[in-house]
Amino acid sequence: MDIRFWGTRGSIASPGPGTVKYGGNTACVEVILTSGHRVVIDAGTGIRALGDHLLESGEKVDLTLLLSHTHWDHVLGMPFFKPVYQEGTRIAVDGCPRAFYGMAMIFDNHKGNGFFPVAFNDLKARIDFLDQLPRHPLHLGSAVITGMEINHPQGGMGFRLQEGRRAMVFLTDNELNPRAPLGRQPEDFAIFARDAEVLIHDAQYTPEEIEAHRGWGHSTYIDAVELALAARVRRLILFHHDPSRTDAQITRIEARARDLVRELQGHLEVEAAREGLVIHLADS
Repeated sequence: MDIRFWGTRGSIASPGPGTVKYGGNTACVEVILTSGHRVVIDAGTGIRALGDHLLESGEKVDLTLLLSHTHWDHVLGMPFFKPVYQEGTRIAVDGCPRAFYGMAMIFDNHKGNGFFPVAFNDLKARIDFLDQLPRHPLHLGSAVITGMEINHPQGGMGFRLQEGRRAMVFLTDNELNPRAPLGRQPEDFAIFARDAEVLIHDAQYTPEEIEAHRGWGHSTYIDAVELALAARVRRLILFHHDPSRTDAQITRIEARARDLVRELQGHLEVEAAREGLVIHLADS
């Protein structure tokens, strides 16, 4: 399993000289399974560059797209994903049901002139909505994908991709709060992420910022570290960087998270997500 980050930012794309190291594109993560099947998680602005890469490679585009939720920073890149305008492209969509309809509505909401000059039904790609993960695991070759409801306004879904004994877990836009509803409390997410090789988790806010943003559906690096340690994961990737956060500020957050692991005498690798980062999970 290979994991590549095409977009790491939250809320809104933030290009500029201060975001070169970690990137300014919103959420998009590509996973290549051992079978060769491509899974893409979220269609933020980072998916545009992924589409260009796929067309340049000459590969036939056949992938599974997992959508965590319907907020625009996670679906807004889809109209600029060039393979959707190519005949022969096949995309199977699963995840949060509302996200699929939100993605389609970006092309044409059937009210006024819509938001984009091309209607969803006019795309040349074959796009099928599976709608399986809310009820059952999704099997792709030897991989098993399961979903879990996240703690975020208007809801959404996190994902666990398991191949043999190796697993990666994606939990963004997830507010870790012990006062959350049953089934969405930190211990529930710790069970979902148990023993994963990689946990990608929201760390948009600092501890100094979080109280002013309670209920917004995001976490701090402290929350993410504590979850990763409770879940016994090997590697934590801090994700969904705030759009106002500079590269230097993200680097300091990364360092503070690593210091916290040492203070807690934990065994955990911590890294801030950056565009272009590739993680290889060896076959088991």
